[in-house]
Formats: sequence, structure tokens, C-alpha cells
Amino acid sequence: MDVVELNDTNRIEWDAFVWECPTSNQFHLEGWRSIIEEVYGHQPRYLLAKDGKQVRGILPLIPINSRLSGRYVTSLPGGICALDELAADLLIEAAEEIVKSVNATYLILRDSYQKWSSPDLVTNDDHCTLLVELDGDPEKLWYRVNRRTRQSVKKAYKADLQVTHGRDYLNEFYPVYLQALQDKGTPTQGLAYFKRLIEEFPSIFDVFLVCQAEQIFGGGIVALFKNTIYNTWSGMPRRFYDLNTSYILYWETIKYGCNNGYQWVDLGRSEKDSGVFKFKNQWRGELVPLYQQFYLNGISTPPAVGNQRSRQLQYRIFFDVWKNLPPYLTELLGSQIRKRMPFG
Repeated sequence: MDVVELNDTNRIEWDAFVWECPTSNQFHLEGWRSIIEEVYGHQPRYLLAKDGKQVRGILPLIPINSRLSGRYVTSLPGGICALDELAADLLIEAAEEIVKSVNATYLILRDSYQKWSSPDLVTNDDHCTLLVELDGDPEKLWYRVNRRTRQSVKKAYKADLQVTHGRDYLNEFYPVYLQALQDKGTPTQGLAYFKRLIEEFPSIFDVFLVCQAEQIFGGGIVALFKNTIYNTWSGMPRRFYDLNTSYILYWETIKYGCNNGYQWVDLGRSEKDSGVFKFKNQWRGELVPLYQQFYLNGISTPPAVGNQRSRQLQYRIFFDVWKNLPPYLTELLGSQIRKRMPFG
């Protein structure tokens, strides 16, 4: 078995493997390579483990060289997608060589459903996702959640909130998403990023809006991949929390999945026992661990992941400053900062 890099002759093999492999997600698709190149200017390294003509595993990597956060190499969410440990081990070895060749301080395999057993990797298992199993009859799921959750959804309906969806709603969704991220002190990926991914994957990504007549209160961008709806990006400005906007968005997403033949809704990554986790846990999903695995090159401690960064002084200062910037400035600077710092 050998590891080779993606090129024009094996592009079809890559996506064919993604659609067939049971542990793949939408971030493994080859089209992300051009998005990362065009929007952020990075040069991804896409690795395939092949046994003769058969693809056994893939690993999409992005080497990042930043004055803000140094040199590191990150996978896209999902990390390694492989059929066996041998293919994964070979991909890890090839990734380690890339880390050394670009003089990076670490490699992170992000949000993997599988914990790979390589002795070179340090594992953080503080995060998880919740998978809600769907049913053709959404009423069965309605009565599975507790009474308080149902009441919160009903209050949103009584306030005449509704959820609509369509890719054409991106421009309406983005300003409230920008505000929601600023409330958290987090830079946005940039409108150009989302426009480009919808252009690249028109049948996979959809925009869900929570609205009341002409007013937009929030929403999310979901991925429709295989038999699962992935809650990929969502945003609700804090000033709308009392309207139960998140409750109606999650419930309508679940209903949509039930009514359109999907098997699961993946509610997205959260830190175990955090406030976000407790909200998502109301929907009675199955807890699935997500692993962040690191190869360290010249450092002894892995970097913080997700909300863990808020416990570090330099990030707390950054978040506090970012929350108070004018919105036009957060859009102007957000994508430039986002591509240089490990906010994912």
C-alpha cells in the first residue's frame, strides 16, 4: 500500500471513495480543495492511501503559516477517512512528514469519529456530537423530548416565528450570523467563503432561516450528505434568545429530516457538559465522541480546541476586543484573521 497526493488523474477516485466510505462526511469531498485555495490562499495537501488501484483511505490537509498562530497543519473536520488501521497509519506517517517538511509545530486531525491508535498521536476527547435518529412520523420525536422543550418550541410558534429554507437566503442569513459570531467574540469565515461553498456544492448545502414576516432572527447552514443532515454553522444573536429561536430552528430541522427521508440529524460539535451540549441534549440524541488527535513537533502540549480557548488569556483578550468592533470591521477583517488562527 502506498500514499500518493491528489492530482488530476485520481480526482474521480477520491470522491468515489468518499461517497462509498461509511465514515466520510461532506468535508471529505474533493471540492473543498479549490474553496480553500481560492478564498483563503492556502495550498492544501490531499493524501490517498492506495492498495494497487483501490483507494483505502484519504486525508485532506491544510498547511498554515501564520504570524498570529505560527505554523501548523490541520485536517478538515472528520480527519482521516479510512477503511482500516493500516491505511490510517500510512496516512498519519505521510502527514507527519509534511509537518516536518514545512517546520510546523503540530498536526491536528479534527473532529474524527474514530480514535486512531498511532503511538505518535496525542488525543483530546473532550468533545462530542449528538445524533438524533429520525422517524417517518415526526410526532414520535416530538413526544420523545421533554415537556419544557416542547413548550419552548410552542412559544416560538405563538410569536409567529417560522422557519424557511433555500440556498438563495444566504445574503439574508449572513448579517445575523455575523452578529451572532461577534456576540461570541469569534471572527466569521466571510461571506465569500459561504458563497463559494454553495456554488461548489449546490445539492449539499442549504440555508435555514428563522424569521417573522420580513425580520430575520437567525438560522443555520446545513449539509445534506448521504442519510444525514449536519448542523454545520448556525447563528442566533443574543438579543433574540428570549424568542426561543434556537428551539424552533432545531425542531424544524428535525421535522425536515423526518419528512424528507433522512435517517439522522447530526447536531454538531460541542464540549461535553457545556451549556451548548446541555441545549443539544434536550433533543434526545445519541452521544458520539469526537476526537481531536495531535502530532506534536517540537512542542509538549497540544493547543486548545473550540471553547477551551476561552480559558486562555490571549484568546479572552481577543474575544473581548472583537465583541466591541463595528460590524463592518468584523466582516472586513474576519476572514483574514480566520484563515490564520485555529478557530475551528
